[in-house]
Amino acid sequence: MFFDKLRAGAQGTVSKIILFLIIVSFALAGVGSYVTRPAPEVAAEVNGNDISLQQLENAYRNERARLEDQLGPEFSALLNDPDYVEQVRRSVLEQLVEQQLIDQKVAELGIYASDEQVRNAIRTLPEFQEDGRFNNERYQQLLMRSGISAEQLRDNVRQDLSRQLLLNALIGSSFTLEAEAGLLDRLSRQQRDVEWVQLPTAALVEEVSLNEQEIADYYEQHAEQFKRPEQVKIDYILLDGSQVAVDEIDEQAIVEEYEANLAAYTQPEQRKVAHIMLNKSEDAKQNMAAIQARLAAGESFAELAQAESDDVFSGANGGELEWMEPGSQDPAFDKAAFALTEVGEVSPIVESEFGLHLITLLEIKEGHTQPLAEVRDAIAAHLAQEQAGNDFYEQEQKLAELSFEFPDSLDVAAEELGVSRVSTDFFSQADAPEAINDPRVLKQAFSRELREQGMNSELIELGDNKAVVIHVTQHRAAAPRELEEVQEQVIEQARLAKAAQLNKDAAKALQSAWAEGKHVAWLDEHELSVQKLNDLSRESEQDPALINALFAMSEPNSDKLSLKRITLSDGSQAVLNLKAVHTPSEVSDRLSQIREGLVSRQGQREYENLLEAFKAEANIRYKQLTANEDNF
Repeated sequence: MFFDKLRAGAQGTVSKIILFLIIVSFALAGVGSYVTRPAPEVAAEVNGNDISLQQLENAYRNERARLEDQLGPEFSALLNDPDYVEQVRRSVLEQLVEQQLIDQKVAELGIYASDEQVRNAIRTLPEFQEDGRFNNERYQQLLMRSGISAEQLRDNVRQDLSRQLLLNALIGSSFTLEAEAGLLDRLSRQQRDVEWVQLPTAALVEEVSLNEQEIADYYEQHAEQFKRPEQVKIDYILLDGSQVAVDEIDEQAIVEEYEANLAAYTQPEQRKVAHIMLNKSEDAKQNMAAIQARLAAGESFAELAQAESDDVFSGANGGELEWMEPGSQDPAFDKAAFALTEVGEVSPIVESEFGLHLITLLEIKEGHTQPLAEVRDAIAAHLAQEQAGNDFYEQEQKLAELSFEFPDSLDVAAEELGVSRVSTDFFSQADAPEAINDPRVLKQAFSRELREQGMNSELIELGDNKAVVIHVTQHRAAAPRELEEVQEQVIEQARLAKAAQLNKDAAKALQSAWAEGKHVAWLDEHELSVQKLNDLSRESEQDPALINALFAMSEPNSDKLSLKRITLSDGSQAVLNLKAVHTPSEVSDRLSQIREGLVSRQGQREYENLLEAFKAEANIRYKQLTANEDNF
């Protein structure tokens, strides 16, 4: 049964195929979500379990950071749209609800990620790696900076992996027919032969003539295209944090910063140990005592680990484990390992959540603290950056206050701050000066409210430590331009449109002639020729419009040609005559990859259906999306 497979899958290795990536989102900006205590306000309730507004806020901030990284400046513009922000928050809340449903199902089914899976997952997190390998020093420093313990991290990773196991089992239960994968493989490698004729539109433009009526008609039909756009003149003050001068950092401040954050510059003691582990059972203690006796009799710890340990992974290496630090292992194991004082010493039998252990000390790395001299420059740079940020913030606040207190112009603010007030010429939203060509600025510059009130704008945050206040000084409404003023543009566009239509008519005529077997004469008359392309694949380096159309065409037969008229990417017309289709008879070595893709898509559909079933059975109450507007 499917759910039996879930339980079984929880004990196996973690599948590499993940449909919906529910894993640890461990970017430093998001680490706080593991330790922040939820606020009492509730965003939603799922089967009696609350999702707090604080949880929603943490998840929203992480999603916002992800979108900002993905979309760049475009996302900053989207943030000005309250509807978009609300949509993102609702989407994040829905993800939290689905996550809660999955967690509840994981608990109900008894799915549990093993300790080895948790350790492997932590070691593969890129935040803890250097040069592609787990770095324990980096791991410890990041934990200290984020204020969470190794145990807290393990618990949260275990929870995420348990969710993942549910999905892996779902994917594993999906299947696809061999024939389906084979057909898709052969179709993906299909090749086609085509005869085609290209009719360039650009070549016709110079030959097109227009009379006065055609020009006037085109102008009337497309009058909106030839309007003078709305324009404004503005004054603005732009603050740039990168231009803020910073005083020399006081040496005492560097010392105080170093002493206040000494833990960040301290590497705790590390130990390398080996262990022999037996899984918990009725005979485990007796069997471990026997191993203990064999050690006392002089047998090799490494050989016994290889022969007797249930930890096969470390046993193959004589029981040797990776370097460990205080708090990085099970508490009982950790305590016993750090109680050993001499290399070669063996611990008493230790019982942990994993089983019974005998531990031997292999090597010690003493803890050490980086001296101030080694980190002084980094601390000074950090303090300078912090001071610049504070100074910029003060400038921002002062600009906001002055532009509000003296709303009729920016002169007072510029004088008090000792900065320049810039005045622009008329510009539209399409040709704004580069320094203020930002959707947030343009929204204010062309707003009716700012124009009619004749007041300074509020402080507009631009990101990258930049902020601006603007004042609209003049406005010109959008207005029609007379034909005489835009006649050259009208003629150019009208000729292009007429040429395109003539070319479409010609392509239709060619298609009809080809279908009737009269295309040779037509081509001779128009001084065009047929081009041939053989063995084209879906990946061939041709115009995408040609490839897409070609592989959508039906195969030709003896009774009827397979013809198609298309518009190419450059606006030219083309007529295609599909001559042959070559489909491989044998499958390729990509069959397993294609099958996995089909299984993954099928699993995704099953996952979505399962979530809908969970929701249909659940008692879900949505309460509030935000505590106040500031959360947006």
